[in-house]
Amino acid sequence: MPSDEKHIIDWILDKTDFKKQKQSFSNKKKASAFERRKHKMDNLIFYCSSCECCWSKVPKYIDVIKWRKYPKGLMPTIGKKRKECPECK
Repeated sequence: MPSDEKHIIDWILDKTDFKKQKQSFSNKKKASAFERRKHKMDNLIFYCSSCECCWSKVPKYIDVIKWRKYPKGLMPTIGKKRKECPECK
Protein backbone atom coordinates (compact mmCIF):
# COMPACT_ATOMS: atom_id res chain seq x y z
CA MET A 1 0.00 0.00 0.00
CA PRO A 2 1.47 3.38 -1.01
CA SER A 3 2.24 5.74 1.87
CA ASP A 4 0.32 8.70 0.39
CA GLU A 5 -3.06 6.88 0.45
CA LYS A 6 -5.21 7.09 3.56
CA HIS A 7 -6.14 3.90 5.29
CA ILE A 8 -9.88 3.17 5.35
CA ILE A 9 -10.02 3.49 9.14
CA ASP A 10 -8.42 6.95 9.02
CA TRP A 11 -10.94 8.01 6.38
CA ILE A 12 -13.87 6.76 8.51
CA LEU A 13 -12.53 8.56 11.58
CA ASP A 14 -12.24 11.80 9.63
CA LYS A 15 -15.78 11.50 8.29
CA THR A 16 -17.29 10.69 11.68
CA ASP A 17 -15.55 13.50 13.54
CA PHE A 18 -18.14 15.21 15.75
CA LYS A 19 -17.10 18.79 14.91
CA LYS A 20 -17.21 18.17 11.16
CA GLN A 21 -20.64 16.53 11.39
CA LYS A 22 -22.02 19.37 13.49
CA GLN A 23 -20.71 21.97 11.03
CA SER A 24 -22.10 20.02 8.08
CA PHE A 25 -25.56 19.78 9.65
CA SER A 26 -25.64 23.49 10.52
CA ASN A 27 -24.67 24.44 6.95
CA LYS A 28 -27.45 22.23 5.55
CA LYS A 29 -29.95 23.74 8.00
CA LYS A 30 -29.05 27.29 6.93
CA ALA A 31 -29.41 26.46 3.24
CA SER A 32 -32.74 24.66 3.65
CA ALA A 33 -34.26 27.62 5.50
CA PHE A 34 -34.40 29.57 2.23
CA GLU A 35 -35.77 26.64 0.22
CA ARG A 36 -38.95 26.42 2.29
CA ARG A 37 -40.15 29.89 1.40
CA LYS A 38 -43.51 30.16 -0.27
CA HIS A 39 -42.18 32.35 -3.11
CA LYS A 40 -38.58 32.42 -4.24
CA MET A 41 -37.39 35.88 -5.19
CA ASP A 42 -35.92 34.70 -8.48
CA ASN A 43 -39.39 33.58 -9.62
CA LEU A 44 -40.86 37.01 -8.86
CA ILE A 45 -38.37 39.06 -10.90
CA PHE A 46 -39.05 39.46 -14.61
CA TYR A 47 -37.04 40.83 -17.56
CA CYS A 48 -38.55 43.40 -19.92
CA SER A 49 -37.12 42.93 -23.41
CA SER A 50 -38.25 46.35 -24.69
CA CYS A 51 -36.50 48.51 -22.04
CA GLU A 52 -33.94 45.79 -21.13
CA CYS A 53 -34.44 46.13 -17.37
CA CYS A 54 -35.56 43.77 -14.65
CA TRP A 55 -38.70 44.48 -12.67
CA SER A 56 -40.78 42.81 -9.98
CA LYS A 57 -44.17 43.08 -8.39
CA VAL A 58 -44.08 44.57 -4.89
CA PRO A 59 -46.74 44.20 -2.19
CA LYS A 60 -48.84 47.31 -1.62
CA TYR A 61 -47.73 47.68 2.00
CA ILE A 62 -44.09 48.04 0.84
CA ASP A 63 -44.56 50.42 -2.09
CA VAL A 64 -47.61 52.28 -3.43
CA ILE A 65 -46.58 51.80 -7.07
CA LYS A 66 -47.02 47.98 -6.75
CA TRP A 67 -43.96 47.25 -8.91
CA ARG A 68 -40.28 48.10 -8.81
CA LYS A 69 -37.86 48.57 -11.71
CA TYR A 70 -34.18 47.71 -11.20
CA PRO A 71 -31.43 49.65 -13.01
CA LYS A 72 -30.00 48.12 -16.17
CA GLY A 73 -27.04 45.82 -15.46
CA LEU A 74 -27.82 45.41 -11.75
CA MET A 75 -29.61 42.05 -12.03
CA PRO A 76 -28.46 39.07 -14.08
CA THR A 77 -31.01 38.42 -16.82
CA ILE A 78 -30.17 34.78 -17.48
CA GLY A 79 -33.09 32.53 -16.57
CA LYS A 80 -35.56 35.36 -15.94
CA LYS A 81 -39.03 35.12 -17.43
CA ARG A 82 -39.57 37.60 -20.29
CA LYS A 83 -42.52 39.84 -19.51
CA GLU A 84 -43.23 43.47 -20.38
CA CYS A 85 -43.03 45.86 -17.46
CA PRO A 86 -46.06 48.05 -16.62
CA GLU A 87 -44.16 51.12 -17.84
CA CYS A 88 -43.74 49.68 -21.37
CA LYS A 89 -47.32 48.40 -21.67
